Amino acid sequence: VDLSSVDDINAAVQINQHRIHMLFNIQGYTQGERNEIFALQPAPVQVLYKGFVGTLGASYVQYMVSDRIVSPPEYVGHYTEKLVFMPHTYVVNDYREWYSEIVLREDDKAITRANYQLPSEPRVIYCNFNQQYKIDGPTLRAWVQILLAVPGSVLWLIRFGTSDAAESALREQAAKMGLEDAVNRIVFTDPVSRRLHLHVKALAHVFLDTPQYNGHGTATDALWAKLPLVTFPVRKMASRAAASFAVASGGEGRVTLVRNLRDYVQVAIRLGVEANGERLATLRDELERSRFSSPMFDTKRWVRGFQKAARMLWKG
Repeated sequence: VDLSSVDDINAAVQINQHRIHMLFNIQGYTQGERNEIFALQPAPVQVLYKGFVGTLGASYVQYMVSDRIVSPPEYVGHYTEKLVFMPHTYVVNDYREWYSEIVLREDDKAITRANYQLPSEPRVIYCNFNQQYKIDGPTLRAWVQILLAVPGSVLWLIRFGTSDAAESALREQAAKMGLEDAVNRIVFTDPVSRRLHLHVKALAHVFLDTPQYNGHGTATDALWAKLPLVTFPVRKMASRAAASFAVASGGEGRVTLVRNLRDYVQVAIRLGVEANGERLATLRDELERSRFSSPMFDTKRWVRGFQKAARMLWKG
């Protein structure tokens, strides 16, 4: 039943008439939300999931799907929803089903740095594939420190709709922080098709997360692309998601989960200095193996946990 063109009251009536047992809110306070439907409480059980990383602060959604890393038990008092903890990570993905079947075609460009606007000579490529609004001053300053400490390294970012202004502003601020030749040390490239983008992202060496608002889909991309994910959890749910993914990826995925911004810089520098050494190669090999062994990419395991949680919610 498509309710996209139906007003909120009539949508709520139809949901109620269909006797929907459990209604999921996957928008929260993001674009396209329809919280007014949930406020009318057309279903007996209403659950917040994924699209909005935080509490709604509302009484009409009773539950929220989370995990013990993004929402530590000691923080439950900050949520109006009762928290439903998934056993590993709260986010589900289908990377194992989708991307393990993708192979390059004859008409695809070879996956090389030169073909995808990246420096062709041997360099350390740090990357972050988030939209630029997630980059704050302390994060940019940390990135500059890392680039200054690792000669020849570059930071690879992706162009989005607002990147014209962001590109010049980020480079200008980085230059003020002491990064000479910021035009060449901070590299922007265009997005790549879904079919190929993880092959291309694997050209980087290390993914530097944005601590205050983590990568979610992009952090998952990094782990599947065998990129060590350097991150650390802060207090907000949005700043703890990548830590959840790092732990769920198991083994070496946890190595780059650090405690604070100072450690973040030090670990990133160490990985950059050793970019062509055994340590980074071992990390990437472990992350590749974790695709098929860790909970992070085990969709069936996640679904079993979710079904169990849903039955518990329905039984009250």
